Amino acid sequence: MKKFYCICKKTICIEAESFPGNNSVWELFETDKCEADISIECKVCEPFPELCGEHRGRAGDFEVRVDGDTVYRSFAMGKFNGALTKYRFDDTSRSETFFTERSFPILMDSRYMWSSVSLAQLIVAKNAFFLHSSFIEVGGKAILFSAASGTGKSTQASLWQKHRGAEIINGDKAGVLVENGVYACGVPFCGTSGICQNRVMPLGAIVLLSQAESNSVRRLTGLEALQAVLRNIHLDLLAPDEQRRIFDLLIELLSVVPVYSLACTPDEDAVIALEKTFESEGVI
Repeated sequence: MKKFYCICKKTICIEAESFPGNNSVWELFETDKCEADISIECKVCEPFPELCGEHRGRAGDFEVRVDGDTVYRSFAMGKFNGALTKYRFDDTSRSETFFTERSFPILMDSRYMWSSVSLAQLIVAKNAFFLHSSFIEVGGKAILFSAASGTGKSTQASLWQKHRGAEIINGDKAGVLVENGVYACGVPFCGTSGICQNRVMPLGAIVLLSQAESNSVRRLTGLEALQAVLRNIHLDLLAPDEQRRIFDLLIELLSVVPVYSLACTPDEDAVIALEKTFESEGVI
């Protein structure tokens, strides 16, 4: 059984014997297109395959090994085997993901499917990446509020919605496509926010947040901007060539999209401070 999704203007084909019935968010991104940019084959496999090759590192529940030109990326489910994705780092248009019978219905759920099939790693070669951010639309442009969890992304997005009529597209994540321009893209995963729309629009600015007793806005440039954005990208850079690819995308992005640091309070004063900067620099 195959399902086709449009994510970051790319057609993703996921093939599996069955799909869980609670993937309503992913259904918003289904497409009639059948020529896939990325094809992912999902298999239930007992016994579960072993990791092969040179250990490249761990990141949370993920472990990466490389054997020649093949990447093996495992996603543990607690103490148990969860998912193992296998792909060539020089051609991420095809991959295989193996599951156990126990893990399959859990990790194919909409909350985990993008992680279990390593979509962030596969799509970066297609000029796109996923940013931990609240995504709002203001005047036809996307503004991405990015920060670590609990810093206030959702608060700032809600303040712009309340006081400036902004629309929240995704409460927790956004896709960023750097191809013939720079675009923010809705994605079918939104953390616990529950806010998720299938929308694509030009990216106006990225705003990196920190909490403060008063509001101040500063534009980031060069290496400082690159490092600040990189900290919030869903990519651990363990597989070969990922670092070069993401750096190339960020350098292109930073040439056209402003990045700001906003030290902010959780009230309308933060909106006013950022809005003044946006207006003076022509962001909105």
